[in-house]
Amino acid sequence: MASSSESRSRSNGKPHVLCFHQDLAPLRTVKVQGPTRGKRFYGCAHWPNSCGFFKWADEEDRVQELQFLLFERDTRIAELEILIEELENEVKNLKQANWKLEDDVAEMAIENAEQLAMISSATADRKLYNLLVVSWVLFAIVLLFL
Repeated sequence: MASSSESRSRSNGKPHVLCFHQDLAPLRTVKVQGPTRGKRFYGCAHWPNSCGFFKWADEEDRVQELQFLLFERDTRIAELEILIEELENEVKNLKQANWKLEDDVAEMAIENAEQLAMISSATADRKLYNLLVVSWVLFAIVLLFL
């Protein structure tokens, strides 16, 4: 027996199930003796000259439940893909910021080295100046004693 159908809009909470003729398949109940007695199903409206359409009524609920679970899964996947993209952009931005900070640190190291050289040079100049002053003072003292 075929089990595919097309569900359309609902009326009063009941699904509209179409048979292979594209006609509304009525909800029926199994009346023959057996394990399925009393179970509800959708069958072709043209029974007994049926197109062969048959679907248990409780399958409709399970199909809808599974469709909802698929929708939830697809939604979650889409959310996670967006989150991944946002995180990848954040990583990219952080890498660029890191490169800029590394460049800034390298520039600061060069500036510090230049300033240290200038301080060292100024210290040496100051020492030479002091040495020159001391030597002139000593020269003046030596001249006075002569």
